[in-house]
Amino acid sequence: MSLKSSLIIVWLVMLGLLCSLTTSVWAAEVVTVSAQTDRVKLNQHLAFRVTHDNFSLAQIGLENPERWESFEKLRSHQSGADKPLIWGAARLFNRSPSSQRYVVDLGGAYIDKASIYLINQGGELIDSAAVSFNEALVNRPYLSQQMMLPFDLPANQTAWLVIAMQQWPQQVNTISLWSPQSLQLHIQQKQTALGVNAGVLLLLSVAAFTLARGARRRLQISLGTASVTFIFVMLLHSGIWITYFSPYSPGIAGQLLPFAKQALIVALAWLLWEGTQVSLKGTRWQKLLLATFLIVLALMIAQPWIEGLRTAFWLVAQVSALVALTAVVIWRVLRRSNDGITKWFSLLLLPLMVIAWLLIMPRVSTVWQGLSGIVLYTLLTANILALILAQLDKALHRLDYRINSLKAMKKYYRDGYWRFLNRSGEGWFELTDNHQWHRVSKRFLFILGLPGREFLCRHWPTANKLFGEQAVTWKDEQRKESWRHLTSLERMDGKTIWLEVEIFNDGRGRIQEVTQQVEAEMHLNFLTKHDSLTGLLNYRELHRVLQKQLDRNKGATLLVVNIGGLQVIYDQIGPTTRDQALLQLVLSIRDRLPQNARISRLSDHRLGVLLNDTEQAGFALAYQLVQLCREFRFSTQHRVFQFTANAGLAIAKEDTVSATSLVRKAEEALKLAQQLGDYKVHSATDNDQKRLQQQAEQDWEKRLRDALKNERWALYQQPMLSASHQRDKHCFEVLLRLPEDGNKDPDEALAPQQFLNAALKAGVMGKADRWLIRQVFDYFNQNTFEATRTWRCHINLSVQSLEDSDFISFIEQELEKSNLKPAQLAFEVAEPIVSDNFEEAYELFKQLHELGCATVIDQFGTGFNSFRLLRQLPLTQIKINRFWVQNMLLDAIEAELVYSCIKLAKAANVEVSAVGVENDETRTVLVKQQINYIQGYICGRPKQWQLAKN
Repeated sequence: MSLKSSLIIVWLVMLGLLCSLTTSVWAAEVVTVSAQTDRVKLNQHLAFRVTHDNFSLAQIGLENPERWESFEKLRSHQSGADKPLIWGAARLFNRSPSSQRYVVDLGGAYIDKASIYLINQGGELIDSAAVSFNEALVNRPYLSQQMMLPFDLPANQTAWLVIAMQQWPQQVNTISLWSPQSLQLHIQQKQTALGVNAGVLLLLSVAAFTLARGARRRLQISLGTASVTFIFVMLLHSGIWITYFSPYSPGIAGQLLPFAKQALIVALAWLLWEGTQVSLKGTRWQKLLLATFLIVLALMIAQPWIEGLRTAFWLVAQVSALVALTAVVIWRVLRRSNDGITKWFSLLLLPLMVIAWLLIMPRVSTVWQGLSGIVLYTLLTANILALILAQLDKALHRLDYRINSLKAMKKYYRDGYWRFLNRSGEGWFELTDNHQWHRVSKRFLFILGLPGREFLCRHWPTANKLFGEQAVTWKDEQRKESWRHLTSLERMDGKTIWLEVEIFNDGRGRIQEVTQQVEAEMHLNFLTKHDSLTGLLNYRELHRVLQKQLDRNKGATLLVVNIGGLQVIYDQIGPTTRDQALLQLVLSIRDRLPQNARISRLSDHRLGVLLNDTEQAGFALAYQLVQLCREFRFSTQHRVFQFTANAGLAIAKEDTVSATSLVRKAEEALKLAQQLGDYKVHSATDNDQKRLQQQAEQDWEKRLRDALKNERWALYQQPMLSASHQRDKHCFEVLLRLPEDGNKDPDEALAPQQFLNAALKAGVMGKADRWLIRQVFDYFNQNTFEATRTWRCHINLSVQSLEDSDFISFIEQELEKSNLKPAQLAFEVAEPIVSDNFEEAYELFKQLHELGCATVIDQFGTGFNSFRLLRQLPLTQIKINRFWVQNMLLDAIEAELVYSCIKLAKAANVEVSAVGVENDETRTVLVKQQINYIQGYICGRPKQWQLAKN
């Protein structure tokens, strides 16, 4: 081989290496992405190629870089009459260890169809996506929708991203590569901005409707209507409607859009007519605007039935004509009107019409796309805001005019009002800024007893000299109300009068003489705190003073003095003489009291004295007062009367916090002093309460023994109704009562709870139980019919019957002589007694159960061992605590307690009776809970039981 041939071969090899190097350079432009990639603009990374619309992926020639061109050359590419198919290619490398999903945003709504392909290094297709529109651009429901195609890029691989879209080269927008999260955030931000504009427009609409008052209310309503229709069109235009209202049926937006645009045209025509009505009143332009409004309104009414009216041609023709008409009308308004606000409002109508024209016109270029975004909606919001501000400015000018008119009317009516005040019954005046008298009415001078104004200026030159220094505060800027004051004044003639003074913020004022009212109120206030006869403090005021002193932890000594003999004067001579004697005695007592003592009349013949001295000083004063009453003589009608007296003394200690308790102690000490005899004084001690309690128990014991001996008890019966509708069981409870003063009313007779402690100490309750049982047996022995119809008779037992070892023998003996069956008797014991005497109660209930009698626990639920007793005692029935039953409709917890008692008793096979049922609502609830018996006022009140005849 020659040298020349060798050089040719070397040159060809180098040329091949250079070509391969060039090809590798074209292939080495790789875009690196990862999981942290948010957005990459691909226009500068893509190589573009323009083909016809039938070109396929297999023909694009990725291995031939000379067929591709840059983005700048693409924009200047010339195409034929048909829209070409534009291809873009770029290499992507995913450096992430996992596969990543990305979205290609083609950035335009004017692409008929688009697709993307992902090709690996081996030329295999690994992912693809496509989208296309069959409808024309102006008929698409979502006009601002961008084309976004997703794909998945494998991990640690390099692949070709090929994009195909049918579009004019000059209208290709920015092509971006997004991560799904960043794209979603970007879309949400755009939608939020559009939503903010819609929200502001809605607020402006509300403001326009709110301003719809006065003579121009139709103008504000038309402006609010235009704002609402703009919102509707904007929702459909921007895609918010698709996103939030009908994402699954976007075709609805396309159907609604023509109607929304027609409504916007009608609203704008109405606004134009109303906005220029005043300026063009009486001209042919006003009639032309009215005719225009009626025409577009008729077209809107006919639009649902005539499909041709919903085409873009008719909508564009209407809005274009409206824009032209608006320009001409505004020019006429600017020439005719001299009002700056009217001109401003009219000028603002033109950009509003232009914005509407932009919203209704078809989209023909990518330039429009920028106008249809946030900027356009922001301009719309600002324009409507300016229109509302113009209306507010107009309203403020009218308001200012009315304020000036009202000020003039105020001055006119004020002068007339002052002339009227001169003839009123109140004294009116007007002050200067220096608080001097500007003018006064004749009635004012008459009330003060002055012959003329010069005497007023001479003696009281300023208002503060007459009414006090506080009168100057009527000028305070912080004062929102008039200055009012009640003051006393000595007139020039020496008479003291009371005046009610009121000074207003403008310096006017009035006075009214209220001497009679003030004196009457002072007298009434005195009577509320003092005795009307003696002038001493009454019981209420003494109680208040004493409680106040105790609250301050100050020592107090209370004397209660009882005066005897006043009733004798009242009976023999009369009440007037009795009052005179009491007044003379009170005057004598007041002379003996210390200076700091407070005396009160507690009742007709009882006085109270409050001291701050010690017990010894109080006892000495009480003794002096008693001796004073002893030595006092009252003479009248040739007769001389003398009095008796006793005194009780109580000392407030550290633990004394109630004035009522201190008065009660003093009165108890007075009772003990009266027991000692006339003219005795007693000081309350801790043993006095015990002594009085023992005395009361002795009285009860004497009374109870007398009742037991002479059988002065009374028996009452209260019915118990069966809650079952299947059988009417005649049941009742026998109640033991102690009549008081022959009163037969069962509510007034004394129940055992009132004398139980005394009866237990006297040991008579066990005997009373036996007496009651004998009466029951004797009654049924004499009334055979009642014995036959009675299902069960309930008898209460005391704790002494539980402790009686012969009680069961007594019952057996009585049953042998009676025609009653043991099952007809039910013996009740209260739960507190059973809990405290469980062994005795268990033995008694066991023996009664063996005998055949019914056993009942009364007041079930009052203790902590209720459910233990239910399990351990042989019971026939329980009676639920009456307080739970009475409050079960008001307290859910107590209702649940009642229900729990019923359920547990049913589970233990024990009957349940509800005591204290007083209304139908409670009865109905208990019957639904399947209770056995009901007892209370709803069934019947206790009535006296006829005792058996011996």
